[in-house]
Amino acid sequence: LIHEIESAYECEWEILKLPGKITGFLLMHIPIIIIMLWGVLEIEKFSAIGVGLGLLMGLGGLAPFLVHKVFVKREQHFNLPISNIVIYGNVLTGLLLLVLIAFRLA
Repeated sequence: LIHEIESAYECEWEILKLPGKITGFLLMHIPIIIIMLWGVLEIEKFSAIGVGLGLLMGLGGLAPFLVHKVFVKREQHFNLPISNIVIYGNVLTGLLLLVLIAFRLA
């Protein structure tokens, strides 16, 4: 969620050429945030849906790194020290979530 706050500051809809500008960007995040919050509850219960959402959110933790550091790298965006802390923190927590779910399934 912290990365998404920064994404609004960085005008990510322009970087990724998303339709709808800021309005579309904000509306897109309503279901994303609802699914994330619901996912936390389902992961805690370790339901089948929780496992699926956990895997999705774990992979989602890798997305900011892949988008902003590999595929759509812009030197003037997402390069502040705090940006890098958040992006690499997302990678770390995403991988941790994937590992925890894998251990729990094993």
